[in-house]
Amino acid sequence: MANIRLMEKKDLETVMQQMLRLKHLNEEFDPLLKVSIGNDKEVAEKVTKMIDDTENHICLVAEENNRVIGMLMSEIIFRIYYDPKYEARIREFYVMPEFRSKGTGVKLIEKLRELSSKRNIKMVTAEFPSLNLLASNFYKSIDFKELIKIYSKIN
Repeated sequence: MANIRLMEKKDLETVMQQMLRLKHLNEEFDPLLKVSIGNDKEVAEKVTKMIDDTENHICLVAEENNRVIGMLMSEIIFRIYYDPKYEARIREFYVMPEFRSKGTGVKLIEKLRELSSKRNIKMVTAEFPSLNLLASNFYKSIDFKELIKIYSKIN
């Protein structure tokens, strides 16, 4: 059974590999999500900042037998016009294929909800490609509801 803990800098390489797998999966859903290459340094800097910035981010890993098998990165957002005032928005969420449908993803989200609640953050949201039906079905299965849509057009 997976152990869920806060992400640490020692997890950076594995998390970056999982993020790249996630982004390639997203690319399959929509060509507007084409993965850029050669930006490992910038990605490492961004992820490191998110790990360090615990005021504005909650970053978690799922670990089994000392191996990171999944990750979740969320951003704390101030909702000036709405109540509740704060949300933890899941920006990156990935579980290795062989560990899916075994409760790992649910455990990551439960831990995020627990840590958010301790900070009086009452809402958890998730951002993912519209055509990712796997993600959509997963969130619906744990009682998330669709909240907002974003449309795009490239000039």
